[in-house]
Amino acid sequence: MTEKVLVAMSGGVDSTVSVRILQEQGYEVAGATMKLLPDSDERVEKTAALAKRLGIDFFVFDLVDRFERDVIDEFAESYIKGFTPNPCVRCNKLLKFGRLLDLARERGFSKIATGHYARIVEDEQGGMHLFRSSDTAKDQSYFLFNLNSGLMRHVLFPLEGMKKEQVRAIAAGLGLENAAQKDSQDICFVPDGNYMNVIDRYCAKHGLERKEGVFVDTEGRILGKNPGIERYTIGQRKGVGMALGGEKPLYVISKDPEKNAVVMGDDSLLFSSTVTVGNVNFTSPDKKYAAAEFPGKLTCRTRSCQKFLPVSIKYDSGRNMILAEFDAPVRAVTPGQFAVFYDGDEVVCGGEIISGK
Repeated sequence: MTEKVLVAMSGGVDSTVSVRILQEQGYEVAGATMKLLPDSDERVEKTAALAKRLGIDFFVFDLVDRFERDVIDEFAESYIKGFTPNPCVRCNKLLKFGRLLDLARERGFSKIATGHYARIVEDEQGGMHLFRSSDTAKDQSYFLFNLNSGLMRHVLFPLEGMKKEQVRAIAAGLGLENAAQKDSQDICFVPDGNYMNVIDRYCAKHGLERKEGVFVDTEGRILGKNPGIERYTIGQRKGVGMALGGEKPLYVISKDPEKNAVVMGDDSLLFSSTVTVGNVNFTSPDKKYAAAEFPGKLTCRTRSCQKFLPVSIKYDSGRNMILAEFDAPVRAVTPGQFAVFYDGDEVVCGGEIISGK
């Protein structure tokens, strides 16, 4: 019996070419798009047209309310609480892989597929492992650390092993209009990059009043006022407009939501040798990594485009937290972002950054 795969289609070149690759591999393929924003009807129609051109069935799942509640609102709440969130990681966990797989199974599909650049490998015992893409320039494994072995058994990444130029060439060969379409770099609900509009809408919806904040130095002395701590992130200098003694620049060192304060200081205060990570998910099924003190060296990224940093980890199973000790201090560790740990090219685990010291 031919295996049925539901491909998550966004209207972009990666997901469209994923359909064609799976068709050529002999799968019974259908496409689906998740409607996440109220004004996305045009995108849905274009994606449906692509599916029709590829000769596959197409489903539209209206998840607007759930996306607003679980991703957009959480994004705004995090900023208000003084964090700097990464909504794409949360969306992958809850919707693009979590809810989509449920919807696929309800319709008789055994697997889902996406256009992500990453690699899944099955070991001899049947455990599933996530690895960086062979196209390191397009690798998206950082955003996928919340997958686990059980879920990965039902996930395909058809583009693995291909360069983006090859993907575009396939799309062009099919005569698809999206062959030369640029990759999106923006958060889908912040297309103009102005996330404050999202926070303003959230506050208006919930009847919340935005509060003016203050800049303080590391001793707590007030240096000036600001329009709200949600406008600033760790390591920021641009737009702050402050300097120590008129000469030395000041950077955002931390934020204190209880005092509605942005703490300013010298760049040297931005470096952390240890980072505490919570809500840890072990992507790898190998239990050795969850030992109280993993004896080997791993590498880590505390941001998606950061270079890989050597690190040692200690895991607290009771609190599901990791204490990461870096070989060299890391700049601008930001609560609300994610730390993802690798053993070579394999994703070991990841979690939300709580603090750095």
